[in-house]
Amino acid sequence: MPFVQVKTNSGTIKYHYTISTPQSNSAEKITPDLPVVLCFHSLAFPHVFHSQFADPMLRKFNLVVFDFRTHGETEADDLPEGYSVKDAAEDVFAFMNAIRLPPCHFFAIDYGSPVALQIAVAHPERCLSMFIISQTCLIEPPDVCEGHRQVYDYWTSAFPTPDTMDMELAMEGGYGFSQFMFSNKMTNLAQALFNISFPLCQKHWGYHGKRNYRIATLDFLCNRPAQSRAALSRLRCPVQLVYGTDDVAYPREYTDEFVQTLEDAGVDVSLLVVPDAPHFAGVDYASHINPALHDFIMQNDDRKPPPVSGNVSSPWTELLRLNGWTPEGNIDADDDEFVITYPH
Repeated sequence: MPFVQVKTNSGTIKYHYTISTPQSNSAEKITPDLPVVLCFHSLAFPHVFHSQFADPMLRKFNLVVFDFRTHGETEADDLPEGYSVKDAAEDVFAFMNAIRLPPCHFFAIDYGSPVALQIAVAHPERCLSMFIISQTCLIEPPDVCEGHRQVYDYWTSAFPTPDTMDMELAMEGGYGFSQFMFSNKMTNLAQALFNISFPLCQKHWGYHGKRNYRIATLDFLCNRPAQSRAALSRLRCPVQLVYGTDDVAYPREYTDEFVQTLEDAGVDVSLLVVPDAPHFAGVDYASHINPALHDFIMQNDDRKPPPVSGNVSSPWTELLRLNGWTPEGNIDADDDEFVITYPH
């Protein structure tokens, strides 16, 4: 899994990224002449696309994912105060150019969605289509901001000194956040994803990373403006939104409002509603989402790649297994010990 370094107005970033092709789970470069799907991951969970990268139906494409700043294995300068969606989009656009990505199909979830949208607005020629799970492109609802504040307070209180970590407080913050993302239904796969993400969060957002944590999460999320109608009218691509009905933080009306906003701007937009799916709908509800994503890309790309021959697996399969994933048993790990509430 390679790295590439870029320099932007907000600092120097050494992006960690992963490319999966029909021939390779972890490739150095994309396969020419095949559609490219660029993935924008969620807050705190850079491996959230495992269920898509493991799907032979989607592996007929080039699948590319990178770790945002202060996430995963990406290394970067400290974030400047006021670091915004526009700054993040500038960073990611520099990454796209550095590895010479052609126009892509954008696939985003949660935290990644406003960044993907900003790039599509600023550089519409680089986005062929946009498929978004659990969009957060509008202003963050006040009750969700309060939930983020609660998680922030737990997490930062867990690191009182450079050499001290209160594991119980850290778990209340980290596990509470993941319970919110999975609607208090921590399946075996969700638990393994948490087990991978938790130490990465400690690395980036421990005592010496508290400032980056505030800027990258609380400030970034709760100070996020919505795109104007004029900006959205610059979009040249169709947009497919996905909403899970068991999303405990964001009500259906939040996504319905974004659908209407896009329609008012003249955007070709559609909505897929997945019954019972949580905010991180793509993890355990991939059987609903992957066929829709596949068909959406095929409808919006003139290239018709052949089916993948042979077996494919996610580039994170072994890592997930090492962190407790047992797909053969698929035992749910429901644990409501730490719950962060997000009242509507």
